[in-house]
Amino acid sequence: MRNALMQRLYGSDELFPDSLMEAYHAYQSVNFVTAHDGFCLYDLVSYNYKHNSANGHGNTDGMEHNFSWNCGWEGDSQVPDEVMTLRKRQIRNFCCLLLLANGTPMFRAGDEFMQTQQGNNNPYNQDNEISWLDWSLLEKNQDIFCFFKYMITFRKAHPSLGRSRFWREDIRWYGSGSKVDPSHHTYVLAYCLSGASQEDRDIYVMINAYWKNLDFTIQEAAAGEWLRVVDTALESPDDIAVPGHEVPVNNLSYTVKSRSIVILIRS
Repeated sequence: MRNALMQRLYGSDELFPDSLMEAYHAYQSVNFVTAHDGFCLYDLVSYNYKHNSANGHGNTDGMEHNFSWNCGWEGDSQVPDEVMTLRKRQIRNFCCLLLLANGTPMFRAGDEFMQTQQGNNNPYNQDNEISWLDWSLLEKNQDIFCFFKYMITFRKAHPSLGRSRFWREDIRWYGSGSKVDPSHHTYVLAYCLSGASQEDRDIYVMINAYWKNLDFTIQEAAAGEWLRVVDTALESPDDIAVPGHEVPVNNLSYTVKSRSIVILIRS
């Protein structure tokens, strides 16, 4: 999925051609991970299968292919701590990818505080606790809410990300080293987005979807020139820095933990 991910981050120019004849804008692309149909974001990382029995159709309604992964434990009953930690990391990862992508981001109400529909991916006839927003989760999951809030702040502060046009020559793609891994079964991607054309700072992103920690070599500039904004492998509040409190990165080697994303900005 590496090439598809690159295409979506770039703004889906194969769907909105960036040519003199069509001259589409990147913001005409709407990016999303979840929508009103299908799993909400928490259920996307908590259920491998739909649980639609309450809809009265013998669990036959709703889509079968949810592209979900329960992180090793189906559902929300007696979830082991390590599974919940991974689920929160995955939610932060999805939040990052959505808000880093060029185009217009859309997320489902409640995803920012881990709303659940108990695995129901088609609650069209459920005017009850299954489909209502549970506002108590906003207080319970303040760590995820704060992450969403600061990622939105980060996007707004960096016009390089959601610009009118596509990134074009401002983007340089890498892997854990100097080149994108060409193999079909690759789990890593990195890129540097130059901000000069937008009067913005440069942004460096490292993505590790592998189940093991991997060492990335930062390919741009010298050691000491980067500040860490996000590391989704860290627990709150260290997972994302409050503006003005970014963490210096003192060398060009960075261990990106399994299934995590790191975002740097040039100092």
